[in-house]
Amino acid sequence: MITKTKRAAAVLTVFFMIIALLMIYPFRFSAHAAAYAVWPVDPKYRNITTYFDAARNVDDSSAHHNAIDIEADGGSNIYAAVDGKVVSAEWMDAYGYMVIIQHPDLGIYTFYAHASQLLTSAGVQVKQGDVIAKVGSTGNSSGNHLHFGICDKLLGNYPARTYYDPMSYFVYSDNVNTGGAAAQQLAAQSCACSDEYAGEYTTKGVVTYLNIRADHNTSSAVVGEIPAGADFIVTKANGEWAHVEYNGKSGLASMAYMQKKSELKSDIKIDNVVAPEGTLEKGKTFSIKGTISSNLVLTKVYGGVYFRSGEATSQCAEASPNAVKYDLSTYFDRNIAFNALNDGEYTYRIVAEDKSGASQVLVETDFIISSDVYNGVMGDLNSDSKLNVSDVVALQSYMLGKNKDFTKKQYLASDMNKDGSVDMFDLIELKKEVVKATS
Repeated sequence: MITKTKRAAAVLTVFFMIIALLMIYPFRFSAHAAAYAVWPVDPKYRNITTYFDAARNVDDSSAHHNAIDIEADGGSNIYAAVDGKVVSAEWMDAYGYMVIIQHPDLGIYTFYAHASQLLTSAGVQVKQGDVIAKVGSTGNSSGNHLHFGICDKLLGNYPARTYYDPMSYFVYSDNVNTGGAAAQQLAAQSCACSDEYAGEYTTKGVVTYLNIRADHNTSSAVVGEIPAGADFIVTKANGEWAHVEYNGKSGLASMAYMQKKSELKSDIKIDNVVAPEGTLEKGKTFSIKGTISSNLVLTKVYGGVYFRSGEATSQCAEASPNAVKYDLSTYFDRNIAFNALNDGEYTYRIVAEDKSGASQVLVETDFIISSDVYNGVMGDLNSDSKLNVSDVVALQSYMLGKNKDFTKKQYLASDMNKDGSVDMFDLIELKKEVVKATS
């Protein structure tokens, strides 16, 4: 009897140990083990600084790592590991800029965090190997890297357990995908071509047009055409195939049918600028915009808000785009907080550098932050964005000396005739406006 009891106890112990192990190391009875993925950054980046911690599935706290951290240069590409639909591409607190992709056929989500730039948006269907973001160090991060993870559910649009180890869930193909087009795209992006060939070119010996292809060979897909005699840009090449840009199309073209006209010159510019000018009310937000472009790769963009003396404030930022175009709204707008500035005189400045070493001040505007600015509804003393009798009562109370807590903002809102002082004439005007508003 004792032996049977011990044996039963042993069986139960083993059973519960198995259950516990399954909780810590969950797996699916599905085809996920056979799922092929591309490595989510360029193949040369293989150093994993932090590995997945399976204990996260028992204790879902940041004390246990829910992904792998892959060390990579800031501004380098982040790729979609497999086909899927982008469900989120936005700022996610400690994750910084993060992309989350849903993969219904696998029943999972992949997530890519701490990006410096987002190149996709919610609702977009992405193919395996599509570039979806740029590596960065946003959010709670100590350096440039990709936080790459897998989970089977979202909670409040954030990754939630169960989490899976990216090192065992997928079989990676070093960014050479058997899917065809994505592989060609990746091969073009991850090649060893040199920018020593960069320049302005024209076609040579072309009667009709020169094909722009997806990869460094004639068997790859044709993605565009360069007419005979047309000028185009080469950004890098290997002596046989060149990365070309023509009329909005990018791809590869044979160097046997082109000749160089001139070296590329630095031509950094910015379009669609929105910058602070004049006087801004203290505590108000302001959105900056601008698209920077150059003939050469942009290596650095930096700037933000400076004191009028030239010293940098805490509201400055820096990025390494490693691309010929950069949108300030993807990073700078989210990291420069105008509502954190105190009263004073400031300068907003944006500077860009490209691979030639040339730098260009693209934006430089002076502005003032002041508490003596009111941009709300005149006469709205209770901050409900409309005029009513309570506003009249508040002003009357102040003028009779009964309201000792009258704020500067209320004082500015009370100056109905904008003569710089608050008096009986403002009260008369306020009563008129309240009658109009409530009639």
